Amino acid sequence: MDGSTHGRWRFWALLTIIATLIALLNFFIVATSWRAEGNTRPLSRPFLWETTGAFTLLLLLPAVLAFMRRFPIDRATFARRVPLHLLVMVAMGATHTLLMWISRTFLHRLFGWEAYKYGDMRYRFLMEGGKQAIAYWATYAIVAFLAYARRNRERELRAAHLESQLTEARLSALKMQLNPHFLFNTLNMISSHVYDEPRTAEAMIAHLSDFLRATLRLSRSQEVALEQELEFLEAYLAIMKARFEERLVVELDVADDARGALVPHLILQPLVENAITHCMEDHNGQGMIRLATRREGDRLRLVLEDNGPGLSGEAGDALGRGVGLSNTAERLRHLYGPDHRLDLANRGEGGLRLVIEIPYRTAPAPEP
Repeated sequence: MDGSTHGRWRFWALLTIIATLIALLNFFIVATSWRAEGNTRPLSRPFLWETTGAFTLLLLLPAVLAFMRRFPIDRATFARRVPLHLLVMVAMGATHTLLMWISRTFLHRLFGWEAYKYGDMRYRFLMEGGKQAIAYWATYAIVAFLAYARRNRERELRAAHLESQLTEARLSALKMQLNPHFLFNTLNMISSHVYDEPRTAEAMIAHLSDFLRATLRLSRSQEVALEQELEFLEAYLAIMKARFEERLVVELDVADDARGALVPHLILQPLVENAITHCMEDHNGQGMIRLATRREGDRLRLVLEDNGPGLSGEAGDALGRGVGLSNTAERLRHLYGPDHRLDLANRGEGGLRLVIEIPYRTAPAPEP
C-alpha cells in the first residue's frame, strides 16, 4: 500500500470515527430526554435512528467532498457558485432524508419491530434540512481551510525550493570564480619560468595538471571531506614549492577526527594562495605557512597562520578586497548562514591569523 492510499484510508477511518461519535452523542441526548420525560420505550430505536442518520450522511460525503473541491467559492466565482452550492446542498439534504427513511423502514422490518413512522415527509424534509445546511457549510469551511493550508504549504515549499536553487546557483558561480583566478595566476607563474628555469616550469605544469584533475572530479560538489580538500591543497602546494623551493615552508597539523568533516570545496586553496602571496612579498625572506584543523565538539575549527606583513587596516576591509577572501566569506555565508565564524587578526609575533569555524558534519554513509 503506497503513501497516498494509506493516507486515504486514514482519512476515511477518521471520518467514520467522527460519524460514530456524532451518532452516539445524538443517541445520548435522545435517550436522556426520553427518560427525563418518563418515556420507557426501548432505547434500541433511537440508537438505530441516530446511527443510520450519521452513516447515511457518511455515504454521501465522497460525492459532496469531490464537488466542494472541484467548485471552490472565491471572489471571482462567488456569484455563480453560491447558487450552485445551494442547489447541491438541497439535493444532498433531500437524498439524506430519503436514505434515512428507507434504511430505517428496512431495518425495522428486518428486526421484526413495529412499522417505522417518519411522519409527514413535507415537514421532515424541512426539519432535517436545517441540520443538513449546517453540516454542509461546516464541511465546506473545513474543506476550504484545508485547501488554503495546502496551497500555503505548497507555496512555501516552492519558495524554499527556488531559494535553494538560487543559493546553489550563487555558490556555483562563486566557486567558478576561483578556478579562473587560480588558473590565470598559475599560468602567469609558469610563463615567468619557461625560459629561465624550464625544469621548474615543467614540474609546475605537471602539478597543475594533477590539481585540475582532482578539481574536476568533484566539480559539482559544494562540500567535500576535509581529507579530499587537503589533497587539492597539497597539489597546489606542490606547484608553489616547485616555484619557491626552500623559501616556502608549509606545516599541516590536521587532527585525525577532523579529516572526515565536510568543508566547502576549494576553500583552502585560495586562502593559502592569499597567505603565500603576502608572506613571499619579501623575495629574500622565507615564507612560513601553518594550517591547523581541529574538531571542537559540534564545530570544526580551521586556523591558517603566516609570517607575512599582516593587516594594515580593518579586517572587514581585507575581506572585501581580492577574490580569495571575499569569495570565501560569501560562500560561507550562503552555506551556513549565521552558523559560521570567519575572523582575521594580526599575530603578536608578526603575520596574520585567519580562523574559520563551521558546523562539524560528515557525509552520510552510503546505502548498502
